[in-house]
Amino acid sequence: MNNIVEFQVTATLETVLKKLSKANIAVYKLKKRASRVQFGVQQEYSEKVFAIFSKTCYNTVIVKKSGVERLKIFIKRRFGLLVGGALFVAAAVTSGNAVLKIKVVGSGDYLSPQIISIARSCGAREWSFCPNLDAPLMQAKIMALPDVNFCSVRRDGAYLLIDVRTEEEHTARVDDKPLKAPIAGEVYRIITICGTAEAAEGQSVNAGDVLIGAYELDAEGGQIPCLAVGFAEIKAEAKLSLVYGEESEENAQAALKAAALYSDEVLERSFKVSPCEGGVTYEVKFTYLKRVAINME
Repeated sequence: MNNIVEFQVTATLETVLKKLSKANIAVYKLKKRASRVQFGVQQEYSEKVFAIFSKTCYNTVIVKKSGVERLKIFIKRRFGLLVGGALFVAAAVTSGNAVLKIKVVGSGDYLSPQIISIARSCGAREWSFCPNLDAPLMQAKIMALPDVNFCSVRRDGAYLLIDVRTEEEHTARVDDKPLKAPIAGEVYRIITICGTAEAAEGQSVNAGDVLIGAYELDAEGGQIPCLAVGFAEIKAEAKLSLVYGEESEENAQAALKAAALYSDEVLERSFKVSPCEGGVTYEVKFTYLKRVAINME
């Protein structure tokens, strides 16, 4: 599959699969990453993918070009540039002073984009000896970020390691709102540690319905505000369509595994195959559990 181009689109999984299936474009290496979906298509469909997701809200980018395209780019590179790069690597390995990568570690690694931006503004550069690096200024700027209470900068071989620690409270902030259902389905399990359950196991709920209220009842039935603490699991149904070049056991298993993009706990799954232009469509139906919690950390 050296002719596979990998895209990343800011859209829901359902939107991506629906549009690609409608265009009869076979999908490979499907992955869900937060609000983005990553997938691969054959090189010949690259322009068609950009046309399908032409609206700016989709933010469509190529994250990995095909092997054939990468080979073309490699061949086009100038020999002198390759020689220069090789000489730099040799010098870097020999001297041990060059920075080949900036790496953020510690509990504050979730701030990596901001930290690396600060590091570069203070003279840090990958594939460089960083002659103008101002480490004290870098530390001061990083320490000014929200919740940061420790920062150190050091060299470790070819790495410039930036160790950042944040306050523990950052990952354990209290939510004083009720727990609501993120999707429609049936309550499979609900555990209330504090607050009042407003749904029961086996009950159908819609997205936005309150599962655990942020209150408790007094002897007269009045509401006393409190934190909602607990979790619930909702059993929901979903379906997706995937286009493949041909019908096979391998493609059937891949289609069924795609259900795991929705949940680690898929209860039931099935599929049916129908012919389409350019191959076959696998329509997968499945039942899965969606877990939602509040103030459980």
